[in-house]
Amino acid sequence: MAGSLMDDISETSPVSDGADYGGHSVQMSCLLIDDDPIDIRYVSWLLQQANGFDLKVQTASSLREARRLCTQQEFDLYLFDYWMGEESSVSLLQELASRSGAPHMMVVMSSLDDESFQSLSLESGADFFLAKQNLSHLTLEKLLQRVFYAASKRRANTQHHLDEDQRTDAWMRSLRSQLDKVHGYSVLAMSSLHNHTREEAKSHLADAIACLSGIRNEMPYMNASLSNGHKRSEVVLSPFDVSQLLSSTVEACSLEAEQFSKRVSFYEQVEDSIILSDPMLLQDLLTITLRGAIRHGEMASDIAVSYELQPTNLEIFISEFGASEDAEVENYDYEGREVMQLSNLFGEERTGSFLVADHILKRLQGSWAMGRRDNNTEIKLRIPLNIDALN
Repeated sequence: MAGSLMDDISETSPVSDGADYGGHSVQMSCLLIDDDPIDIRYVSWLLQQANGFDLKVQTASSLREARRLCTQQEFDLYLFDYWMGEESSVSLLQELASRSGAPHMMVVMSSLDDESFQSLSLESGADFFLAKQNLSHLTLEKLLQRVFYAASKRRANTQHHLDEDQRTDAWMRSLRSQLDKVHGYSVLAMSSLHNHTREEAKSHLADAIACLSGIRNEMPYMNASLSNGHKRSEVVLSPFDVSQLLSSTVEACSLEAEQFSKRVSFYEQVEDSIILSDPMLLQDLLTITLRGAIRHGEMASDIAVSYELQPTNLEIFISEFGASEDAEVENYDYEGREVMQLSNLFGEERTGSFLVADHILKRLQGSWAMGRRDNNTEIKLRIPLNIDALN
């Protein structure tokens, strides 16, 4: 991302008269560091003219004052003048770049459009270098848009990690609860045997075994979660027959479906089904999601797996038909972050399954969606097939 801001703008479309931020002005903070009072007033004025932004600008006329402000708070945007008297701002730039939770964006300005200044600034941690003679409403508004989107992405990533931590905590609490139940039922069984109430002891042991079975079912997902965390981060693309992969996965899950009084079937809709993706990750994702669907919903229901090939996407549908077998699912009511609702598919005791599937889907750059109509539920998995999107 680092480079000359003017070069970057010249390669993109012009900034519109006002970016669309939901009809509200975006509030952001900025620290402007410059020893020239005229430049401070001019740049501050330009910043306030940016459409769609409500900027709180603080200024510092020396590096000492700037350091003091930086210790008090973090800013969304840092604008540095390269020369601060006889000293350059590179030292402060390096200090801020080395901090954990580094600033969202740092830009160095100079009245001298020198390549050596630009190179040193970028190497020291600046995101952009901007010659002061190129300062304008256009350049600063473009800059603010980049700051906003970078900050939004950072907040989304932070929220995702918080959500994942919450799901992991819930999963661990459920496992601890199951272990506590096993212990409790075992104590009750021993007490019943001591009191010569054999039938009661059998009942308690059966409850303990049921809890242990639930924990045992989670162990493969626990191992998969740990191994996925240490696996290669890159997706390995290879051509394969997606129809054959889906068919074999459905067949592998059919016996488990029968144990839950359900029937799972695969509907092939595409003749040419050779795609380019990661077959191992895709199979893991489908297996986990299909097993979740088997455990979800009404007993004795039918589950259908189908797919559609788009020019750039593979869409896989896992549909569970309840009382209204012919009702078509149309409204997908869970999108984006609300996809956390999909964890309900697996149940709290199987949150680990959802975490593994969610992790695999992100590695494939894919997305979830879940729809309902009457008693029917459908999960839609969208996987990009574009090579550029996967790299």
